[in-house]
Amino acid sequence: MLNESMLEKLENDFDLTVKKQESPVFSCPAAELTDEIKIKQLLELYTPLVKGTDPSVGEVYMTGWFRGPILGLLYMLSAWNKTADLSLDNLTVQMYKASYNGHEYYATNFLLNRLELHAGPDDPLEQTAWAEEKLGSFISQTLRPVFETIAKVGTLQVGMLWSQIPTSLEYGYERLMESDECESVKEQATRNYGIVKAMDGAVFGRSKNPFNIKIRMTESLASPDKQVRMKAACCLYYLVDGGYYCYTCPRLKEAERDKRRAEYRAEQQAK
Repeated sequence: MLNESMLEKLENDFDLTVKKQESPVFSCPAAELTDEIKIKQLLELYTPLVKGTDPSVGEVYMTGWFRGPILGLLYMLSAWNKTADLSLDNLTVQMYKASYNGHEYYATNFLLNRLELHAGPDDPLEQTAWAEEKLGSFISQTLRPVFETIAKVGTLQVGMLWSQIPTSLEYGYERLMESDECESVKEQATRNYGIVKAMDGAVFGRSKNPFNIKIRMTESLASPDKQVRMKAACCLYYLVDGGYYCYTCPRLKEAERDKRRAEYRAEQQAK
């Protein structure tokens, strides 16, 4: 059974909760995200809320709702050898107003309708097969139908939607490796992350696995001695009201990246 600290971990780190939002901006069963009419209406409501100046912003941001749950699944499999039911039928989307550093924004999480953990086998070989099955079914039965529905009603190709996830996976994996989790959990996470990257493209409905990519690095904004991760794809923040190309955006020209580095470092030195 899930104890309080486990529930807290799922909610704070992975946007999975057992708490119903008291006054959500909107809420709907996650299964409705595969209904073309419903998702079209939802995108029309959502894009202006996130200040998107183009419909593609809502499409990409909606895809991003699933970053937490896939990282949560990887964590549960690795740290607890257990998993919650993350099928669309057991999830409810909740969007609500939140604030960070005095700024209000719209946050989204997933309510687990039925809270039960399924334990995995103890035998390492069986454990690997079980983890592969759980990860594969989440990708093919939770992510894929939603992403394909967004692509059908939206403006972006489904490949662009899949490409929003790999950078977050890499970041989440790296954070776990740098955390104070025990070595056995880190080893298990490395195995499970390897399973995700080795999956056949067919699981995603693609010719190639969109998560099995080489992450490019670039020189940090602040320090020439440090490398930072480039995004796998543009997050379209430049199409948000007041937005711009992120420093790690693959669309940003290298000359512009060099210019931003020089300007930032000159500012820091002047302080």
